[in-house]
Amino acid sequence: MADRAWPARAARRKRRDDCGRRRLAAGGAGGMTAAVAAHGPSAFWYATRGAGATTTVLLTASVVMGIGEERGWRPGGSPRYAIAALHRTISMLALAMLAVHIVTTILDPFPRIGVLAAFVPYATDYRPLWMGLGAVAADLLVAVTITSLVRRRLGYQVWRGVHWAAYACWPVAILHGLGTGSDTKSTWMLALTIGSVGAVVLAVLARVARAGTPSPARVGAASAATLCVIGLAAWLPQGPLAHGWSRRAGTPASVLAAFNPPAAASARRTASTTASDPFDHTFTAGFAGPLREGTSSDGTAVVDLRLRLDGRPDGILRIRLGGTALPGGGLSMDRSAVTLGPPQRPTEYQGKVQFLQDTVLRAEVGSADGRALRLSVNLSVDDGSVSGTLAGRPIA
Repeated sequence: MADRAWPARAARRKRRDDCGRRRLAAGGAGGMTAAVAAHGPSAFWYATRGAGATTTVLLTASVVMGIGEERGWRPGGSPRYAIAALHRTISMLALAMLAVHIVTTILDPFPRIGVLAAFVPYATDYRPLWMGLGAVAADLLVAVTITSLVRRRLGYQVWRGVHWAAYACWPVAILHGLGTGSDTKSTWMLALTIGSVGAVVLAVLARVARAGTPSPARVGAASAATLCVIGLAAWLPQGPLAHGWSRRAGTPASVLAAFNPPAAASARRTASTTASDPFDHTFTAGFAGPLREGTSSDGTAVVDLRLRLDGRPDGILRIRLGGTALPGGGLSMDRSAVTLGPPQRPTEYQGKVQFLQDTVLRAEVGSADGRALRLSVNLSVDDGSVSGTLAGRPIA
């Protein structure tokens, strides 16, 4: 009986290959059937991307509004209180979208980020520097919001000192998005980032160009803005836009192998490694094993299949499904784990279920050195035991 939760580790070449929730229902005579799978990218993945981009736009607008308000900007002769109210509204919207971004990032099952890493810098092994910058930006924005709510008690000088953190929050958030975002290379995301940087730079230059600004301040601000733009333009082609950025950014090797098993890794494998891997070619094998059902320590309903392959290749296939128990038996699946390997290394390949319909299951699994397999499993369940066939082929 599976007595604990397991890490739901994916083995797919691109994150958008993630599947949705699937419903596993109890079948007759102790068997089980699965309803039609609703598969496609994770809703949380879409939500965290959209919320992150929206937060960037709103935070940029807030910074520009703050600079404009300080400069005395009054479009169309609008009263000062109206500009201040608009500034506050945009800032609160940015905070709300930041909350959505954080929550959906935590809920997204792969890769697991965790609540602590959302607020404590470098508390995750997934791109720790760039995720840490995101935590710093979130902390700064929360601090600015809280002090704004108690501004009268703090006094103007204290509030203004803390409020300057908003200007530090913006560039940190921009770097976080560039270093961590899955859409950094997308045209729309590049245009959004360039537009945000351009808007803030123009606002700063307009602010220091105002009459009465000391010349050293003008020169310093203009020089700093120019150097930042040049530095960003020089860094992007060598950083987030360059090939291999995921690895250099600190993405764990297991995640890299799951998302994008490189063909070069297969080419680098030695002859001895190839000879010791019974799954390095297209294969078909029968299997049999027990079906175990139970509940994990966190209340998740669990189905655990430990299957021994019959013949060649020899190996062990393990399929674990978890979710919410359904009335009358079965479960609504929201996590899975699949492992495959020879008897001496049964977890050499790791991944998750991508498709489940009736008695047919498909998964992709990957090894730590970049090898990956696409698996097709046909199940036959009878009175607590499972048999069937497994077909697999390497992913180029």
